[in-house]
Amino acid sequence: MNLFHYHWWTNKAEEMENFYGKLGFKVNLRVGRYKDKFEAFNPPLQWNDFRHKDIKFSIIEMVKGQTNITFGYGIRDIFDHFGFLVNSDEYDQVINRAKDLGWEVNEDVRRTFISTPWKMKVEVQKRRDFVQEENHTQIDQMEIHIPFSNNNPSLFCTLFDQKIMQKNSELVIIGNDNWSIKFVDSTVTRLHSVSFNSDRFSNTADPVNTCLIGHDSD
Repeated sequence: MNLFHYHWWTNKAEEMENFYGKLGFKVNLRVGRYKDKFEAFNPPLQWNDFRHKDIKFSIIEMVKGQTNITFGYGIRDIFDHFGFLVNSDEYDQVINRAKDLGWEVNEDVRRTFISTPWKMKVEVQKRRDFVQEENHTQIDQMEIHIPFSNNNPSLFCTLFDQKIMQKNSELVIIGNDNWSIKFVDSTVTRLHSVSFNSDRFSNTADPVNTCLIGHDSD
């Protein structure tokens, strides 16, 4: 089970693509609504080829190494979900535990989403083609801010069958030696930061104000 993915709704799609493009992420997919129909505007098309069109992008997918990032049009910045890449056995176990928790599961051929009490979802993904073969740009930690009053984030330990690494009234960290998620009590749900190993970032914030932190893998 690897932490590999996050998705935002935002009105800054072009800025997001440019930002991550400068960090070496490549566009795999652009799908948007144009004249009431969904169309693909995938590479080699560039923004200058369709900038004059009124396109509301439902998804733009960018990939680098073992990290997959998606974003789509929204009237404001909304953190929608984060995701795990799993094998078949892990998939079945996570889905069964989600159902035991009473969380809604929306299974699909392409991806599966689990709804949580914090107005965000978890993607559970079995398909390896959502990342690249190169073993770099791996996510080793996410810091996610959520209202603890909605439910205790320790429930994620049950969902993912992971241990609690640290816990107090305002902080819960779950995970293992390969990845962790730091949940911080807040009035709003948002992805605060993403830390990577096997790659270097300049410790900067993307257009939706998620801080990207780079660490050497050694």
